Amino acid sequence: MKLNKENIGTYDIQDYLCKNFSCDCGREHSADIERVIIENRAIYRIPEVLKSMGYEKIFMVADKNTYKAAGEQVEKTLADGGFKLKKHIFIREEDLVPDEKAIGEFIINYYNEADVILAVGSGVINDLCKFLSFKLNVPYIIVATAPSMDGYASTATPLTINGLKMTLTATLPKAIIGDVDILKDAPMDMIRAGFGDVVGKYSAINDWKLGRIVNNEYYCDFVSDLVMHSLKKCMETADRLQKRDDNAIRNLMECLLLTGITMSFTGNSRPASGSEHHLSHFVEMIYMFEGKEAPPHGIKVGFNTIATGYIREKLSKIKPDPDEVMKKASEFDKEKWLEDVKRLFRISAPDVISLNEKEGINSYEKRIERVKRIVDKWDEIVSVLKEAPSHKEVKGILEKIGAPVTLKELGVEKEIILDGLVYAKEIRNRYTVLQLAWDLGMLDEIADEMGQTFYNE
Repeated sequence: MKLNKENIGTYDIQDYLCKNFSCDCGREHSADIERVIIENRAIYRIPEVLKSMGYEKIFMVADKNTYKAAGEQVEKTLADGGFKLKKHIFIREEDLVPDEKAIGEFIINYYNEADVILAVGSGVINDLCKFLSFKLNVPYIIVATAPSMDGYASTATPLTINGLKMTLTATLPKAIIGDVDILKDAPMDMIRAGFGDVVGKYSAINDWKLGRIVNNEYYCDFVSDLVMHSLKKCMETADRLQKRDDNAIRNLMECLLLTGITMSFTGNSRPASGSEHHLSHFVEMIYMFEGKEAPPHGIKVGFNTIATGYIREKLSKIKPDPDEVMKKASEFDKEKWLEDVKRLFRISAPDVISLNEKEGINSYEKRIERVKRIVDKWDEIVSVLKEAPSHKEVKGILEKIGAPVTLKELGVEKEIILDGLVYAKEIRNRYTVLQLAWDLGMLDEIADEMGQTFYNE
């Protein structure tokens, strides 16, 4: 089957599943998810889905909140359907963390005869079940309880191992069930987090385009257009999210799922994650080191999209002087960089240093190669930078649903954010607007300016 971006609006999510697509990008795309059901009363279709896949013995996993939100209904529906069921409910005073303790608890209580793991929850429950599905080689199905993140359809899972957040390989669910009647009753902060994750795609897609121009990175027009089409559809009903409108919740959930599916298409997280996510990961890492709980991931992603929009605006208004840029590149102080990395990344510093040395990200030679391409393609770069919404437009979008748009509302210290602007780029070997500003020798200058003006707005 040939993908045609001209007809994106005519496709449903189900059209993208369990098929191989040839694409103008030169690759074949596929997503090995069999069913996606996003509708009212979808929870009552679970027996039908299980029977169609031949599953009879179920290990159901939830936490105390998701069990109350949907698990009890799922359990009754399965009992009425005659399925063999064993359940495990995680009980925590604080939020459940996907760490060694949770993994061990899962294994101890696991139903060895299970045909399928049935996860009832959102981020953490999904992350645990998809990872253990991969490790145990047992399929899983997710019953989503909140439209809070795009990881439902992703093959990667973030876990906390030895106190550090790590991204590990996982498996895709056989089916994703999203009952709109349940999704719309999720805590509003979880809905805002999902919406913030969606807003972040403006930044992620823009960063992907920069990577194509500067690093000749693989890029797919169809995937990019699919994400943006779904994003546009979500934005059309965004002002109804606070009213928990059915169509608005459905559009949000579909956008999150389609973004996850596009990550399967490309084999990486480029369609979903860029500088805005790196800043969020940086904040989460610092908070973890300090034993504090950071604001929800998606809410930080949305907030950081305002900041990355501001950086794009600043860069789009300049004309790089090649001699000045080359001079700044030659003045890179590696010793100071090492000191700062060790201070900020602490026990993760060796991994950060190793990544940079292995990939030569901060090497003078590679930086000069990039600078030459940047100068040569500057008009094209400016055109791409201007495609993203302005920081004020992003701010207005987030204000529609009551999401934080100031540091005070977000509740994160300014110093952490400013450190993140300069050093979040070290977390991944991925070209973003933060790397572009650094290549041009302007990242520290812009961060200083934002500390004095932007973050005080």
